[in-house]
Amino acid sequence: MNFESSILLSTFSLGVTEKYYGLCDRFPYRAGALYAKIAAKELLNAAQGKIQISKLPGPGAVFQLVGLPDDVSLNFIVQSGGTVETDFSLLIDGQKARGTFAILCNESVKNQGFPAPNPAYPRPIGSSAEEMVSIFQSLGELVLVLAKGAVKVD
Repeated sequence: MNFESSILLSTFSLGVTEKYYGLCDRFPYRAGALYAKIAAKELLNAAQGKIQISKLPGPGAVFQLVGLPDDVSLNFIVQSGGTVETDFSLLIDGQKARGTFAILCNESVKNQGFPAPNPAYPRPIGSSAEEMVSIFQSLGELVLVLAKGAVKVD
């Protein structure tokens, strides 16, 4: 994914990178923890009254954040072991930006001249429906911060 330098700068300067890595630190892989598959229905029930999500049709556990502005979308892909991958898109200065927070944050750190984190592409991991909802809420806040604060830098 190739992000424009303006979105990389905005991601870093708005604190999105720091907050995303903080989220990954709060929900890390826990060696020896049991990561049971969470049923979509259980996740949707846990989200009631906290965040509006819908399960996208098809196989797998892909959820979409509902109620975002028209030019913003955010999907959550729940992978085996409870890893949460994202797929977002935003319209910034008439240009569509699409990607994952893991890649965006890695590139924004490197764009600022800092070394990439280790692991290079961390993702939050939830072990319960409640943790997943908390992760989804945090990621939803981050995409809105980015959508509202991204500016074009010449």
